[in-house]
Amino acid sequence: MCIQSVGLIARSLEKSGIPATLTSWSGALGRLTNPPRLTVTKLNRGSTMGNVGDAVQQRRVLEATLALLEQEAPLKLVRLKEVGN
Repeated sequence: MCIQSVGLIARSLEKSGIPATLTSWSGALGRLTNPPRLTVTKLNRGSTMGNVGDAVQQRRVLEATLALLEQEAPLKLVRLKEVGN
């Protein structure tokens, strides 16, 4: 599923009272649908949550993304300093 579709789903969930957040490797693609909360990394496409086998990095990305749920939407996108191999 593409980020645009997921962004629309996230917006629909928010309108229904269910907080939603996304993470992407491309801020430009994420902004197309203006999701309520979005983290963006410099990780490779297909490894948005972290490099393969790097559980520590994957946890950092996941925790940063989930932490956005504690804030009222809409938020400006959050750029994480995570990079791909």
